[in-house]
Amino acid sequence: MIMTSTLWDEVSRFFKPYGTNDHWGDPMKMKYEIVYGLFHLRKFIGRPIHVHCGFEKRTDKPKSTHNFGMAVDCHADGIHPGDLFIAASRFIHFRGIGVYPYWNNPGVHLDCREYAKRMQPEARWGRDKKGEYVKLDWDFLKELK
Repeated sequence: MIMTSTLWDEVSRFFKPYGTNDHWGDPMKMKYEIVYGLFHLRKFIGRPIHVHCGFEKRTDKPKSTHNFGMAVDCHADGIHPGDLFIAASRFIHFRGIGVYPYWNNPGVHLDCREYAKRMQPEARWGRDKKGEYVKLDWDFLKELK
């Protein structure tokens, strides 16, 4: 389901489609599931979440969940990206979570991707100092101080 004005009203306690510093792209192309998940994550952590990128057509990455309004790149005030990852992992909405500790505002990518196969595990990954996507393993996590 795509966001409508009425659905944005439901999450307006923390998020608005226009007139904020959040960068939704076209907010009316965002999927309700990702915005709803972000709303509940925000309630859970008790800190503001800032969206850096929502809907965005990425011609170089045609399968990117951003192309379909199913993803956000964000950070939360005063929360380490590792802790934000742990908090986001509690929610079934986020089937893809990337940890990006080397952004200007360290944070995470969250998406509500479709499963390709039944019982497929969620996607988890990191982005290292060189900007390369890496598996989210203990070696990567040890660097998150």
